[in-house]
Amino acid sequence: MAEIKRAYLSAARSAHPDLHNESESSRRLAEDRMRRINEAWAVLGDPDERSAYDRQRLRDLPPQPGPRHHRRHHSRETFRPFDDGPAEEFDEADDRPITDSALPRWLAVAPAVLLIGGFSSIVFGAILGAGRVISLGVVSIVVAGLLLLVAAPIVALGRAVRGERRIGA
Repeated sequence: MAEIKRAYLSAARSAHPDLHNESESSRRLAEDRMRRINEAWAVLGDPDERSAYDRQRLRDLPPQPGPRHHRRHHSRETFRPFDDGPAEEFDEADDRPITDSALPRWLAVAPAVLLIGGFSSIVFGAILGAGRVISLGVVSIVVAGLLLLVAAPIVALGRAVRGERRIGA
């Protein structure tokens, strides 16, 4: 099952339509390929569906396109992944990430503190006529922007990659 899951994730990453924006036709082809990959995962990722598929292949019958539940509904039905983890219901409202990409608390709070401090310094510096205090406020805002726009995404991405390596290993 782990090998099938790795193959699905690899195929989904390479075929995802967001990666194929060169033209409208390449995006449509990627969407079609992604739809087929998701249909295959719906069969191979579910032990019952996979068992039925294997029995059908053993009888030398041509396989039906897609999983059984997709034959009843329109093909644009929202994909619901199969999770072979603990037996619990799939909760669509639970959108927690699979990997730990949460920011350290200091990096989540520091930009807000620096922005508030920077704007306060600019206001008080303007009221008092202190150029150095205004300069400190501008520097504080620039540092907050760098933390928010550069450092935070890099840290989150690094944590997600490390978490993904742990899952894939």
